[in-house]
Amino acid sequence: MFKVVLVFLLLLLVGSSAPFLIEDKGYVLISLGSYTYELTVVSLVVLLVMFLVVTGILIWGLKIGFKFGQVAWLKVLFSSKNKAIKNFQQGIAAYLIGDFARAEKLMANSADRCGMTNTALLIGAEASHKLNDTAKTENYLKRLESDEQAQKNFSFETLLAAGRLNLADKQFLKARTILDENHKLLGHDHRLQSLDIEVSIHEERFLPAIEALRKLRKNKHVNQQDLYDWEFRAFSGHFQTLIVETNVDAVVNFFDGLSRKEKRSEGIVLAYIHCLNEHGLTDKLEKVIIPLIKKGASPSFINRIKVLPMSHSQHSIDAVQRILLKDPHNVMWLSTLAHLCAENQDYDKAQKAFMALFKIEQNAYDLKRYARLLNDMGEFRQASEVYQKII
Repeated sequence: MFKVVLVFLLLLLVGSSAPFLIEDKGYVLISLGSYTYELTVVSLVVLLVMFLVVTGILIWGLKIGFKFGQVAWLKVLFSSKNKAIKNFQQGIAAYLIGDFARAEKLMANSADRCGMTNTALLIGAEASHKLNDTAKTENYLKRLESDEQAQKNFSFETLLAAGRLNLADKQFLKARTILDENHKLLGHDHRLQSLDIEVSIHEERFLPAIEALRKLRKNKHVNQQDLYDWEFRAFSGHFQTLIVETNVDAVVNFFDGLSRKEKRSEGIVLAYIHCLNEHGLTDKLEKVIIPLIKKGASPSFINRIKVLPMSHSQHSIDAVQRILLKDPHNVMWLSTLAHLCAENQDYDKAQKAFMALFKIEQNAYDLKRYARLLNDMGEFRQASEVYQKII
Protein backbone atom coordinates (compact mmCIF):
# COMPACT_ATOMS: atom_id res chain seq x y z
CA MET A 1 0.00 0.00 0.00
CA PHE A 2 2.86 2.39 0.84
CA LYS A 3 4.48 1.77 -2.56
CA VAL A 4 1.26 2.58 -4.39
CA VAL A 5 0.87 5.88 -2.53
CA LEU A 6 4.49 6.76 -3.23
CA VAL A 7 4.09 6.09 -6.97
CA PHE A 8 0.92 8.17 -7.00
CA LEU A 9 2.71 11.16 -5.35
CA LEU A 10 5.60 10.93 -7.80
CA LEU A 11 3.17 11.00 -10.70
CA LEU A 12 1.48 14.08 -9.28
CA LEU A 13 4.84 15.77 -8.87
CA VAL A 14 5.88 14.97 -12.45
CA GLY A 15 2.51 16.04 -13.77
CA SER A 16 2.59 19.38 -12.00
CA SER A 17 6.20 20.21 -12.95
CA ALA A 18 6.08 18.96 -16.55
CA PRO A 19 4.42 22.09 -18.08
CA PHE A 20 7.20 24.26 -16.67
CA LEU A 21 9.97 22.02 -18.00
CA ILE A 22 8.69 21.69 -21.55
CA GLU A 23 8.93 24.77 -23.85
CA ASP A 24 6.65 23.49 -26.60
CA LYS A 25 3.87 22.08 -24.60
CA GLY A 26 1.46 21.10 -27.43
CA TYR A 27 -2.30 21.31 -26.98
CA VAL A 28 -5.28 18.98 -27.22
CA LEU A 29 -8.73 20.40 -27.96
CA ILE A 30 -11.70 18.38 -26.79
CA SER A 31 -15.15 19.50 -27.98
CA LEU A 32 -18.40 18.06 -26.57
CA GLY A 33 -21.45 19.82 -27.95
CA SER A 34 -21.25 23.46 -26.96
CA TYR A 35 -18.43 22.81 -24.51
CA THR A 36 -14.77 22.98 -25.48
CA TYR A 37 -11.85 21.82 -23.32
CA GLU A 38 -8.25 22.70 -24.03
CA LEU A 39 -5.43 20.68 -22.44
CA THR A 40 -1.74 20.37 -22.99
CA VAL A 41 -0.54 16.95 -24.15
CA VAL A 42 1.44 16.50 -20.95
CA SER A 43 -1.57 17.34 -18.77
CA LEU A 44 -3.70 14.83 -20.68
CA VAL A 45 -1.10 12.13 -20.21
CA VAL A 46 -0.82 12.94 -16.52
CA LEU A 47 -4.60 12.82 -16.10
CA LEU A 48 -4.79 9.48 -17.91
CA VAL A 49 -2.03 8.05 -15.73
CA MET A 50 -3.74 9.38 -12.60
CA PHE A 51 -7.05 7.91 -13.78
CA LEU A 52 -5.45 4.51 -14.32
CA VAL A 53 -3.70 4.63 -10.94
CA VAL A 54 -6.88 5.63 -9.10
CA THR A 55 -8.87 2.96 -10.97
CA GLY A 56 -6.25 0.34 -10.06
CA ILE A 57 -6.39 1.37 -6.40
CA LEU A 58 -10.20 1.22 -6.40
CA ILE A 59 -10.23 -2.23 -8.05
CA TRP A 60 -7.64 -3.50 -5.58
CA GLY A 61 -9.64 -2.12 -2.65
CA LEU A 62 -12.90 -3.60 -3.94
CA LYS A 63 -11.25 -6.99 -4.46
CA ILE A 64 -9.90 -7.08 -0.89
CA GLY A 65 -13.23 -5.90 0.46
CA PHE A 66 -15.15 -8.50 -1.56
CA LYS A 67 -12.96 -11.31 -0.28
CA PHE A 68 -13.41 -10.19 3.29
CA GLY A 69 -17.14 -9.75 2.79
CA GLN A 70 -17.51 -13.17 1.17
CA VAL A 71 -15.87 -14.92 4.11
CA ALA A 72 -18.00 -12.93 6.52
CA TRP A 73 -21.22 -13.68 4.65
CA LEU A 74 -20.36 -17.38 4.40
CA LYS A 75 -19.82 -17.45 8.14
CA VAL A 76 -23.13 -15.71 8.74
CA LEU A 77 -25.08 -17.90 6.33
CA PHE A 78 -23.58 -21.30 7.17
CA SER A 79 -22.51 -20.96 10.79
CA SER A 80 -25.82 -22.42 12.02
CA LYS A 81 -25.52 -25.39 9.64
CA ASN A 82 -21.94 -26.06 10.69
CA LYS A 83 -22.99 -25.90 14.31
CA ALA A 84 -25.87 -28.30 13.59
CA ILE A 85 -23.49 -30.77 11.92
CA LYS A 86 -21.16 -30.53 14.90
CA ASN A 87 -24.06 -31.15 17.30
CA PHE A 88 -25.19 -34.10 15.18
CA GLN A 89 -21.73 -35.69 15.31
CA GLN A 90 -21.51 -35.14 19.06
CA GLY A 91 -25.01 -36.60 19.44
CA ILE A 92 -23.98 -39.77 17.59
CA ALA A 93 -20.98 -40.15 19.87
CA ALA A 94 -23.12 -39.54 22.98
CA TYR A 95 -25.62 -42.19 21.85
CA LEU A 96 -22.84 -44.74 21.23
CA ILE A 97 -21.41 -44.31 24.73
CA GLY A 98 -24.86 -44.56 26.31
CA ASP A 99 -25.36 -40.89 27.25
CA PHE A 100 -28.93 -40.90 25.94
CA ALA A 101 -30.01 -37.66 27.64
CA ARG A 102 -27.24 -35.65 25.94
CA ALA A 103 -27.78 -37.50 22.65
CA GLU A 104 -31.48 -36.64 22.67
CA LYS A 105 -30.78 -32.96 23.39
CA LEU A 106 -28.16 -32.67 20.64
CA MET A 107 -30.37 -34.39 18.09
CA ALA A 108 -33.24 -32.05 18.91
CA ASN A 109 -30.98 -29.05 18.26
CA SER A 110 -29.42 -30.39 15.05
CA ALA A 111 -32.30 -32.15 13.26
CA ASP A 112 -33.53 -29.18 11.22
CA ARG A 113 -30.22 -27.99 9.71
CA CYS A 114 -27.72 -30.87 9.84
CA GLY A 115 -28.75 -32.25 6.44
CA MET A 116 -29.56 -35.67 7.96
CA THR A 117 -33.00 -34.97 9.38
CA ASN A 118 -34.25 -38.58 9.24
CA THR A 119 -31.27 -39.96 11.11
CA ALA A 120 -31.30 -37.19 13.73
CA LEU A 121 -35.02 -37.62 14.45
CA LEU A 122 -34.78 -41.41 14.64
CA ILE A 123 -31.78 -41.32 16.98
CA GLY A 124 -33.53 -38.70 19.11
CA ALA A 125 -36.62 -40.91 19.26
CA GLU A 126 -34.55 -43.98 20.13
CA ALA A 127 -32.63 -42.06 22.82
CA SER A 128 -35.83 -40.79 24.44
CA HIS A 129 -37.25 -44.33 24.25
CA LYS A 130 -34.19 -45.56 26.13
CA LEU A 131 -34.95 -42.90 28.75
CA ASN A 132 -38.60 -44.14 28.94
CA ASP A 133 -39.80 -40.70 27.83
CA THR A 134 -42.83 -41.73 25.76
CA ALA A 135 -43.96 -38.15 25.13
CA LYS A 136 -40.66 -37.12 23.53
CA THR A 137 -40.49 -40.33 21.51
CA GLU A 138 -43.97 -39.62 20.16
CA ASN A 139 -43.01 -36.03 19.38
CA TYR A 140 -39.96 -37.14 17.35
CA LEU A 141 -42.07 -39.61 15.38
CA LYS A 142 -44.65 -36.89 14.67
CA ARG A 143 -41.89 -34.62 13.37
CA LEU A 144 -40.67 -37.48 11.21
CA GLU A 145 -44.12 -37.76 9.63
CA SER A 146 -44.57 -34.02 9.02
CA ASP A 147 -41.06 -32.71 8.31
CA GLU A 148 -40.53 -31.97 4.59
CA GLN A 149 -36.81 -32.81 4.66
CA ALA A 150 -37.53 -36.10 6.43
CA GLN A 151 -40.18 -37.06 3.90
CA LYS A 152 -37.84 -36.38 0.97
CA ASN A 153 -35.38 -38.98 2.27
CA PHE A 154 -37.96 -41.46 3.59
CA SER A 155 -36.75 -45.07 3.15
CA PHE A 156 -37.36 -48.66 4.17
CA GLU A 157 -35.06 -48.20 7.14
CA THR A 158 -36.83 -45.02 8.28
CA LEU A 159 -40.22 -46.71 8.06
CA LEU A 160 -38.91 -49.78 9.86
CA ALA A 161 -37.30 -47.81 12.68
CA ALA A 162 -40.38 -45.62 13.20
CA GLY A 163 -42.67 -48.65 13.22
CA ARG A 164 -40.51 -50.55 15.71
CA LEU A 165 -40.38 -47.57 18.05
CA ASN A 166 -44.17 -47.30 17.98
CA LEU A 167 -44.38 -51.04 18.60
CA ALA A 168 -41.96 -50.83 21.53
CA ASP A 169 -44.06 -48.03 23.06
CA LYS A 170 -47.24 -50.09 22.46
CA GLN A 171 -48.54 -47.50 20.02
CA PHE A 172 -50.06 -50.21 17.84
CA LEU A 173 -52.54 -47.93 16.08
CA LYS A 174 -49.78 -45.53 15.02
CA ALA A 175 -47.59 -48.41 13.87
CA ARG A 176 -50.50 -49.73 11.81
CA THR A 177 -51.12 -46.26 10.36
CA ILE A 178 -47.50 -45.98 9.21
CA LEU A 179 -47.67 -49.42 7.59
CA ASP A 180 -51.00 -48.73 5.88
CA GLU A 181 -49.79 -45.42 4.48
CA ASN A 182 -46.79 -47.21 2.97
CA HIS A 183 -48.48 -50.50 2.11
CA LYS A 184 -46.95 -50.49 -1.39
CA LEU A 185 -43.51 -50.98 0.18
CA LEU A 186 -44.45 -54.02 2.28
CA GLY A 187 -43.93 -56.56 -0.48
CA HIS A 188 -40.43 -55.31 -1.26
CA ASP A 189 -38.69 -55.82 2.08
CA HIS A 190 -38.92 -58.80 4.45
CA ARG A 191 -38.17 -56.59 7.46
CA LEU A 192 -41.32 -54.56 6.81
CA GLN A 193 -43.30 -57.77 6.39
CA SER A 194 -41.96 -58.93 9.75
CA LEU A 195 -43.04 -55.65 11.34
CA ASP A 196 -46.49 -56.02 9.79
CA ILE A 197 -46.78 -59.52 11.31
CA GLU A 198 -45.71 -58.26 14.74
CA VAL A 199 -48.26 -55.46 14.66
CA SER A 200 -51.01 -57.83 13.46
CA ILE A 201 -50.31 -60.25 16.33
CA HIS A 202 -50.48 -57.41 18.87
CA GLU A 203 -53.74 -56.26 17.28
CA GLU A 204 -55.04 -59.86 17.58
CA ARG A 205 -55.55 -59.99 13.82
CA PHE A 206 -54.25 -63.55 13.68
CA LEU A 207 -55.52 -64.68 10.28
CA PRO A 208 -53.84 -61.77 8.40
CA ALA A 209 -50.67 -62.55 10.37
CA ILE A 210 -50.88 -66.22 9.32
CA GLU A 211 -51.35 -65.24 5.67
CA ALA A 212 -48.35 -62.89 5.88
CA LEU A 213 -46.28 -65.66 7.49
CA ARG A 214 -46.99 -67.97 4.55
CA LYS A 215 -45.44 -65.39 2.22
CA LEU A 216 -42.56 -64.59 4.54
CA ARG A 217 -41.64 -68.26 5.00
CA LYS A 218 -40.32 -68.31 1.42
CA ASN A 219 -37.74 -65.63 2.17
CA LYS A 220 -34.30 -67.08 2.94
CA HIS A 221 -33.13 -63.97 4.80
CA VAL A 222 -35.62 -64.33 7.66
CA ASN A 223 -34.28 -65.58 10.99
CA GLN A 224 -35.82 -69.01 11.53
CA GLN A 225 -36.13 -68.62 15.29
CA ASP A 226 -38.08 -65.39 14.83
CA LEU A 227 -40.28 -67.13 12.26
CA TYR A 228 -41.06 -69.98 14.68
CA ASP A 229 -41.87 -67.48 17.42
CA TRP A 230 -44.29 -65.53 15.19
CA GLU A 231 -45.91 -68.78 14.03
CA PHE A 232 -46.38 -69.95 17.61
CA ARG A 233 -47.97 -66.67 18.71
CA ALA A 234 -50.14 -66.22 15.61
CA PHE A 235 -51.45 -69.80 15.53
CA SER A 236 -51.91 -69.93 19.32
CA GLY A 237 -54.02 -66.79 19.13
CA HIS A 238 -56.06 -68.11 16.21
CA PHE A 239 -56.62 -71.48 17.93
CA GLN A 240 -57.93 -69.71 21.02
CA THR A 241 -60.24 -67.61 18.85
CA LEU A 242 -61.62 -70.76 17.19
CA ILE A 243 -62.25 -72.37 20.58
CA VAL A 244 -64.08 -69.27 21.86
CA GLU A 245 -66.18 -68.97 18.69
CA THR A 246 -66.83 -72.71 18.19
CA ASN A 247 -64.99 -75.56 19.96
CA VAL A 248 -61.70 -77.44 20.01
CA ASP A 249 -62.80 -79.60 17.06
CA ALA A 250 -62.53 -76.49 14.88
CA VAL A 251 -58.87 -76.28 15.87
CA VAL A 252 -58.30 -79.92 14.87
CA ASN A 253 -60.01 -79.34 11.54
CA PHE A 254 -58.01 -76.17 10.90
CA PHE A 255 -54.73 -77.96 11.62
CA ASP A 256 -55.69 -80.91 9.43
CA GLY A 257 -56.31 -78.46 6.58
CA LEU A 258 -52.78 -77.05 6.74
CA SER A 259 -50.15 -77.98 4.18
CA ARG A 260 -47.68 -80.75 4.93
CA LYS A 261 -44.86 -78.22 5.30
CA GLU A 262 -46.87 -76.19 7.84
CA LYS A 263 -47.60 -79.34 9.85
CA ARG A 264 -43.85 -79.87 10.14
CA SER A 265 -43.18 -76.33 11.32
CA GLU A 266 -42.07 -76.30 14.95
CA GLY A 267 -43.83 -73.06 15.84
CA ILE A 268 -47.19 -74.22 14.47
CA VAL A 269 -46.88 -77.69 16.01
CA LEU A 270 -46.00 -76.22 19.41
CA ALA A 271 -49.06 -73.95 19.28
CA TYR A 272 -51.23 -76.94 18.31
CA ILE A 273 -49.97 -79.36 20.97
CA HIS A 274 -50.29 -76.71 23.69
CA CYS A 275 -53.90 -76.18 22.62
CA LEU A 276 -54.58 -79.94 22.65
CA ASN A 277 -52.89 -80.33 26.03
CA GLU A 278 -54.93 -77.50 27.58
CA HIS A 279 -58.15 -79.19 26.47
CA GLY A 280 -57.23 -82.72 27.47
CA LEU A 281 -56.70 -84.12 23.97
CA THR A 282 -53.34 -85.67 24.86
CA ASP A 283 -54.09 -88.78 22.80
CA LYS A 284 -53.57 -86.70 19.65
CA LEU A 285 -50.20 -85.28 20.68
CA GLU A 286 -48.02 -88.19 19.66
CA LYS A 287 -49.27 -88.24 16.08
CA VAL A 288 -48.15 -84.63 15.65
CA ILE A 289 -44.81 -84.94 17.44
CA ILE A 290 -43.34 -88.10 15.90
CA PRO A 291 -42.66 -86.64 12.41
CA LEU A 292 -40.62 -83.83 13.97
CA ILE A 293 -38.69 -86.23 16.21
CA LYS A 294 -37.77 -88.35 13.19
CA LYS A 295 -36.79 -85.25 11.21
CA GLY A 296 -34.49 -84.08 14.00
CA ALA A 297 -36.20 -81.14 15.68
CA SER A 298 -34.35 -78.27 17.34
CA PRO A 299 -33.27 -78.55 21.01
CA SER A 300 -35.73 -75.81 22.03
CA PHE A 301 -38.62 -77.79 20.51
CA ILE A 302 -37.53 -81.07 22.09
CA ASN A 303 -37.12 -79.45 25.52
CA ARG A 304 -40.67 -78.10 25.32
CA ILE A 305 -42.36 -81.35 24.24
CA LYS A 306 -40.57 -83.66 26.68
CA VAL A 307 -42.44 -82.09 29.61
CA LEU A 308 -45.89 -82.63 28.11
CA PRO A 309 -48.17 -84.99 30.07
CA MET A 310 -48.32 -87.69 27.37
CA SER A 311 -49.54 -90.85 29.11
CA HIS A 312 -49.61 -92.75 25.78
CA SER A 313 -46.29 -92.03 24.13
CA GLN A 314 -44.84 -95.43 23.28
CA HIS A 315 -44.33 -94.58 19.61
CA SER A 316 -42.45 -91.40 20.57
CA ILE A 317 -40.31 -93.41 23.00
CA ASP A 318 -39.47 -95.90 20.24
CA ALA A 319 -38.50 -93.03 17.88
CA VAL A 320 -36.17 -91.54 20.52
CA GLN A 321 -34.61 -94.93 21.26
CA ARG A 322 -33.79 -95.42 17.57
CA ILE A 323 -31.96 -92.08 17.62
CA LEU A 324 -30.03 -93.12 20.76
CA LEU A 325 -28.89 -96.35 19.09
CA LYS A 326 -26.84 -94.15 16.74
CA ASP A 327 -25.81 -91.62 19.41
CA PRO A 328 -26.10 -93.27 22.88
CA HIS A 329 -24.41 -90.42 24.77
CA ASN A 330 -26.57 -87.59 23.44
CA VAL A 331 -27.64 -85.63 26.53
CA MET A 332 -30.73 -84.07 24.94
CA TRP A 333 -32.18 -87.36 23.73
CA LEU A 334 -31.34 -89.20 26.99
CA SER A 335 -33.20 -86.50 28.92
CA THR A 336 -36.12 -86.69 26.47
CA LEU A 337 -36.32 -90.48 26.81
CA ALA A 338 -36.27 -90.27 30.60
CA HIS A 339 -39.06 -87.65 30.71
CA LEU A 340 -41.26 -89.45 28.15
CA CYS A 341 -40.88 -92.79 29.97
CA ALA A 342 -41.70 -91.14 33.30
CA GLU A 343 -44.89 -89.59 31.87
CA ASN A 344 -45.75 -92.95 30.28
CA GLN A 345 -45.32 -94.58 33.73
CA ASP A 346 -42.55 -96.83 32.45
CA TYR A 347 -40.59 -96.26 35.64
CA ASP A 348 -37.77 -98.79 35.19
CA LYS A 349 -36.88 -97.51 31.73
CA ALA A 350 -37.15 -93.90 32.94
CA GLN A 351 -34.80 -94.60 35.88
CA LYS A 352 -32.21 -96.25 33.61
CA ALA A 353 -32.37 -93.30 31.24
CA PHE A 354 -31.91 -90.83 34.11
CA MET A 355 -28.93 -92.78 35.50
CA ALA A 356 -27.27 -92.87 32.06
CA LEU A 357 -27.93 -89.13 31.73
CA PHE A 358 -26.49 -88.24 35.16
CA LYS A 359 -23.24 -90.03 34.37
CA ILE A 360 -22.72 -87.44 31.64
CA GLU A 361 -24.47 -84.34 32.93
CA GLN A 362 -26.68 -83.19 35.81
CA ASN A 363 -28.97 -80.19 35.93
CA ALA A 364 -31.61 -79.04 38.40
CA TYR A 365 -34.55 -79.58 36.03
CA ASP A 366 -33.74 -83.24 35.30
CA LEU A 367 -32.92 -83.89 38.97
CA LYS A 368 -36.33 -82.54 40.04
CA ARG A 369 -38.10 -84.82 37.57
CA TYR A 370 -36.00 -87.76 38.77
CA ALA A 371 -36.95 -86.99 42.37
CA ARG A 372 -40.63 -87.00 41.40
CA LEU A 373 -40.08 -90.33 39.65
CA LEU A 374 -38.57 -91.80 42.81
CA ASN A 375 -41.58 -90.55 44.82
CA ASP A 376 -43.93 -92.23 42.33
CA MET A 377 -41.91 -95.44 42.75
CA GLY A 378 -42.15 -95.22 46.55
CA GLU A 379 -38.42 -94.53 46.97
CA PHE A 380 -38.97 -91.61 49.33
CA ARG A 381 -35.54 -91.72 50.98
CA GLN A 382 -33.72 -91.58 47.66
CA ALA A 383 -36.09 -88.85 46.47
CA SER A 384 -35.24 -86.80 49.56
CA GLU A 385 -31.53 -87.21 48.90
CA VAL A 386 -31.97 -86.01 45.34
CA TYR A 387 -33.93 -82.96 46.55
CA GLN A 388 -31.15 -82.22 49.05
CA LYS A 389 -28.63 -82.39 46.21
CA ILE A 390 -30.67 -79.82 44.26
CA ILE A 391 -30.79 -77.46 47.24
